[in-house]
Amino acid sequence: MRQDLEKFILEGARKVTPASLERLIRQLPEIRLVATQVTEFTQLPDQVEFLAQLIEDFYSGLSPDIPYTAIAEAAFALSYLRKGIDIIPDSISGVGYADDAAIINMVFENYKQPFLDHVLTSKFREELS
Repeated sequence: MRQDLEKFILEGARKVTPASLERLIRQLPEIRLVATQVTEFTQLPDQVEFLAQLIEDFYSGLSPDIPYTAIAEAAFALSYLRKGIDIIPDSISGVGYADDAAIINMVFENYKQPFLDHVLTSKFREELS
């Protein structure tokens, strides 16, 4: 099951292009709003906010050290959350966002160290300002 999910994420991430990343940047406010309305998975809004900020930082040049694969997988995860057609329809009460949450969790698992490095670098940058 885990390998299937990883393969699904990799296949989706391979389709992320600079143009699709630019479109996603414009959709981030809507994606953030959707995440705040998910009550079944309490960590989802914070995870979505982190990934959205990570993508924005990368796109604006603030975090060039983040591996592009991490950005592509994060972009795929957020795009998947926004999609109307999912493996598990979002309209199913209680479990509709389980697939979205699983994809986002997998991205976090795959990129723990680069994400931690990003947090530390961001905090350091804030302290210098």
